[in-house]
Amino acid sequence: MSKKHKDFFWMSFSDLMSSLFFVVLVLYVLTYVMLKQEQSKLVNLVEDLEQKLEVYNLVEQNLKPLKNNSELFRYEEKYKRFTLAFDVNFKISQFEIKKGKLKNFQETSGKIISVGKELKKTIDVLAKKKAEDPSMNKVSYLVIISGYASHLLNGSQINDYQLSYKRAYSLWNYWKDNGIDFESNKYKGLIDLQISGNGWGGVGRFERDPDNYFLNEIKNQRFIIQIVPKIGNTN
Repeated sequence: MSKKHKDFFWMSFSDLMSSLFFVVLVLYVLTYVMLKQEQSKLVNLVEDLEQKLEVYNLVEQNLKPLKNNSELFRYEEKYKRFTLAFDVNFKISQFEIKKGKLKNFQETSGKIISVGKELKKTIDVLAKKKAEDPSMNKVSYLVIISGYASHLLNGSQINDYQLSYKRAYSLWNYWKDNGIDFESNKYKGLIDLQISGNGWGGVGRFERDPDNYFLNEIKNQRFIIQIVPKIGNTN
C-alpha cells in the first residue's frame, strides 16, 4: 500500500508540474505577444511624433522671414503668434479700412497690404513643401485673423466684441480686394481660415497706465495672426 501511495503521489506531482509548466508557458506566450503589440504601438507613436515634430520645425523655419521682419510683424514668443508691428488706429466705432475711417490711412493701408503679401509668400512656401513631399500629405494649417478692441470708458462689451470681429473681417476683405485671397482654390485642403473677434478678451493685452487711461488701452485696438499646423495621424 505504501509503495502504491508513493507512486500515486509522484504521478500526481508530475501531472501538477506539467500543468503548471503549461500555464507558465501560456502566460509567457501571451505576455510576449502583448509586449510585441505594445512595442509596435510605441514604434508607430514615436514615428508619428517624429513626423509631427519635423512638420512643426518646418513651419518654424518658414516663419522666420516673418519673425525677422520687424517693420511689419512683432512675434510674441510667449503666445506663439504675430501682431502687426505698426499701429492700426480706427476712428471711434469704425472698422472699415477706408479713408476717413482709419487714421493715417495712406501709410497704414500700404503696410497692411505688405503684411498680406508677406503672409501669402510664407503660405505659398508651405504649399510648395506639401506638394513636393508626400509625407506632408496629411498636413494643413489653421490661419486665424483676430481683431481686438480697446476697452474705453464708454464702451459696450457686446458692441466692442462685434466691432473687433468686423475689423478682422474688414482686414480679410481688404486683402481679398487687393488680390491676397487665402481661400482661393489653390489653398484648398491646405488652409483653414478663421476670422475672429476677441473684443476685450484674449491674453497678452496691454495693461492700462493708471495715470493715462487711454495711453496703453488704445494699443489693444490691433490685429493678431496665428498659423497653426494641423497634422493627421500618419499611422
